[in-house]
Amino acid sequence: MIALTENNPFAASVYVYDEDEYARMRMRVTEDGTAGVALKGDEVVSVFAHQDGAHPGVAQSMLRQATALGGQRLDCFDTVLPKLYAATGFVPVARLAWNDNYAPDGCSYKTYHFYHSGRPDVVFMAYNPSAVGALHERGAGEYVTDYDEGLAKVEAYQAASVGK
Repeated sequence: MIALTENNPFAASVYVYDEDEYARMRMRVTEDGTAGVALKGDEVVSVFAHQDGAHPGVAQSMLRQATALGGQRLDCFDTVLPKLYAATGFVPVARLAWNDNYAPDGCSYKTYHFYHSGRPDVVFMAYNPSAVGALHERGAGEYVTDYDEGLAKVEAYQAASVGK
């Protein structure tokens, strides 16, 4: 995971937990260590895949593994990630506008200039098995005013889905 962030201009969009935190998560990693995913409760975190790994396109497989193990939600910057996650059944439920005060270390607005002028929203997504294979609609999800409200929208979506 750390190697993937080195010399990667988009590394700021990857949050790397410390070893103690990962030790408390369920993790799946390929034998060669070039791809993996972690589950923090029902939250899917740290999906990674090296481009030069032995398993092209393995990120989709890792996401399917995560949902099979109970992964029900995630959040990400509105870059290429929502499209990747949508294909495996994650639907955008809410979004939070970029806030410069919470910009990740090493973030370059120039690097992300294709995504909302370098300030991509945070998209909160919930797993819906009937949405596997769906296309991501850019801008989907209701705007919220803070991170906790985004999490609450995902929980409400999940609760409503269970009741169906």
